[in-house]
Amino acid sequence: MNFNLPFRDKILRFLGPTRMIALSFVLVILVGSVLLWLPIAQNPGMRASYLNSLFVATSATCVTGLMPFAVIDQYNLIGQTVLIFLMQIGGLGLMSLLALFLTLMRRKLNFSEKKMLQDSLNKNDADNIPNFLKSIFRYTFIFEGIGMGLLALRFIPEYGLAQGLYNSVFLSISAFCNAGLDNLTRSSLMAYTSDPLINFTVCGLIITGGLGFAVWFDLRRILPEKKKLSWKRLWTRLSLHSRLVLVVTGILLGSGTLIVLLVEYGNPNTLGWMNFPQKIMAAFFQSTTLRTAGFSTIDFAMLRDASLFIMLFYMIIGGSPGGTAGGIKTTTFSMLFVLIISEIRDSGNMTLFKRTLPSSTFHRAFAITLTYACIMVIAIFLLTLTEPQIGFLPLAFEAFSAVATVGLSAGVTPLLSALGKIVIIMLMYIGRVGPITIVLSLMRMKQNRKTNNLVYPHGDVLIG
Repeated sequence: MNFNLPFRDKILRFLGPTRMIALSFVLVILVGSVLLWLPIAQNPGMRASYLNSLFVATSATCVTGLMPFAVIDQYNLIGQTVLIFLMQIGGLGLMSLLALFLTLMRRKLNFSEKKMLQDSLNKNDADNIPNFLKSIFRYTFIFEGIGMGLLALRFIPEYGLAQGLYNSVFLSISAFCNAGLDNLTRSSLMAYTSDPLINFTVCGLIITGGLGFAVWFDLRRILPEKKKLSWKRLWTRLSLHSRLVLVVTGILLGSGTLIVLLVEYGNPNTLGWMNFPQKIMAAFFQSTTLRTAGFSTIDFAMLRDASLFIMLFYMIIGGSPGGTAGGIKTTTFSMLFVLIISEIRDSGNMTLFKRTLPSSTFHRAFAITLTYACIMVIAIFLLTLTEPQIGFLPLAFEAFSAVATVGLSAGVTPLLSALGKIVIIMLMYIGRVGPITIVLSLMRMKQNRKTNNLVYPHGDVLIG
């Protein structure tokens, strides 16, 4: 370590950006768990164990939404406010918040800090980081403010002015950050199954948070040109990343809605009792919440096994890079799909929207997916040992929901043993930090790899 460097540079260089990001989440989780564990944060007569407090703090900070009990039963105004801060910090990242504070204090960010933020924000370069940060927070508060205003139209008449506004703030932040927590009822948003205002407002917040800020900045760049250009021309002006994210998100939302509608159409415990427009709205809401949001307007414990099974794949895909959602990300899934199509066609080049993609992109996508698969095999194996009384599919659903930071449950979370909760805590943390850590580790390995000019003879291995 170079002792001539400022202290903050020493820390950043010693730990590296990836470890700093990972440790920042650990710090927020530990502080949050202590605050939630204090009696002052809990309702009279309620006393959660530290393990449950740690579970809740991890769920809120990792914007997951799995809960061993209902927020409204356990936490008072102080505890719920702690959850709001944990969700907001978890969605945007502690490093981003600290950097914004330093920027507002007119303190110039050094190179190490810019590199850390570039990694944290999934930004291609370290140029203009302060303005990029300001734009992120401005968009966040605009979207959350719009959501709060729309939700207040329903909650103020129902809960009164003060409580209605507070509930609107809580739910708006939770939805935009894809956290999946609510302070309304003991059954998520099931009381609002047939309420279009609540359904579409929450869906809108989930989608905007999950698309990623890079897409919104790209849309902001081209939309002023609408008067001059056709929609087709505007579409081609979007970056490859934005076009891919919008197309894949649309396909996942549409196909998810159709599958839920078809499979659950006659299930009296889910969609069966609704009229047709309500069925479509409920199916769309569940499809949207699979984008790692964690809210529900139907009882997931009552879903048919076919629905639970197909939802595993939707959950693990998750949202898009640079947003508040989890999962392996829509772009990673797309790269695997492009790779498969390319192999089937026996094409030398892998292309998308008439653009040739570098092979390193597919290597990273494959590595991320394989790493997730290995984690899931180990986690589900451990859960089957610690929770023998629970069926395999509900346990697998819980594990996928945790690692993809979704927060949906088939009624399993309150039944978990202490060891089972620890496994889920680790999955939630890995799901929030893992994608960043994996990608950056691969990038650093590539950058730091020494050049080796030695070429070995070619060899063949039979595949398939």
